[in-house]
Amino acid sequence: MSKMAMTGRPVAIFGKNGVGKTNILEAISLLSPGRGIRNAKSYDISRKPEGLGWKIKAKLQNNKQILEVETFLDSGTSRVVRIDEKIQTQISLSKNYKILWLSPLMDRLWIEGAEGRRKFLDRMTLNFIPDHGSIFIRFQKCLRQRNRLLKDNINDEKWYDVLEEKLSIDGANLNKNRAIAVKKIDKALENLNPVFPKAKLSLIDTQYLDSSTSIEELRQAFKDNRSKDLSAGRTLVGPHRVDMSALYIEKNNSVTDCSTGEQKAILISIILANAWSLSELIGDPPILLLDEVTAHLDSNRRAELYNEILNLKAQVFMTGTDKKLFDSMSDSLDQFEVSDNDGVSQIISA
Repeated sequence: MSKMAMTGRPVAIFGKNGVGKTNILEAISLLSPGRGIRNAKSYDISRKPEGLGWKIKAKLQNNKQILEVETFLDSGTSRVVRIDEKIQTQISLSKNYKILWLSPLMDRLWIEGAEGRRKFLDRMTLNFIPDHGSIFIRFQKCLRQRNRLLKDNINDEKWYDVLEEKLSIDGANLNKNRAIAVKKIDKALENLNPVFPKAKLSLIDTQYLDSSTSIEELRQAFKDNRSKDLSAGRTLVGPHRVDMSALYIEKNNSVTDCSTGEQKAILISIILANAWSLSELIGDPPILLLDEVTAHLDSNRRAELYNEILNLKAQVFMTGTDKKLFDSMSDSLDQFEVSDNDGVSQIISA
């Protein structure tokens, strides 16, 4: 792929389907914790069939500092992160800058299972509270251990006590952090450009997800539910069962009852509210990756989205199939066309 010479303005990348536009956004997204915009395992990102690994290097600048960031996968199965030439954890990436994204994979967020919404919620929370990632990892590790005991029908009270104590401490913090994130997003949604649908987020589903739930209440809940969990072979209560919903305020409808276009617009509203809230919190706007963002948007909402992007003063990367999609802000963009040349993506300034 050719080099992209950018000026710091929003970037529009256009071209036919399958030419490699999303690959550019995926590379940038891997400068944040987790699996990136495609939710792909590190090994699956390697070029096939060679499986030679991959490497991404970037220089990231904000108002406070310039960072040399590198992440790669070579012969191992876990990717490596270096910041200013020092090995760091993936969680460290979110402590220095923020990256948000929206992709077509997320268009079904509101109508598929709760797991996807939890991941979406936890990624938002991670941007506000970087330590949320470490808490989540610890919680999941203990949860897997408890579920293994349950699946094997092991009834060792002392073993459960130890695991449930750890689960309760981290679980209470997960509850609290998620509630903080939802509150911040809701506040920003209230002040968002009125052309975007006003929504209110809520944490729903099972017991023991309230931010006021104490460590002791969670611990007791795990203990009280052991017999049911043994029968099911898995843990049935706790923060890992949380779900998130959104109410379309203007129509007083759950987002699940909205049209495809309304669902997409509400999702964009949440991403923009997240971006504004982070910008206010840390003094710098996040990097925004918007893959095929104009799908399902009418011309009015598309124009207002572009205005909101310009007002954010964020580094934004957008993709689309047609250059005309970006005409309303063409004078304020760096534009690139991606094409396929015998299986190799090529990019030229447009």
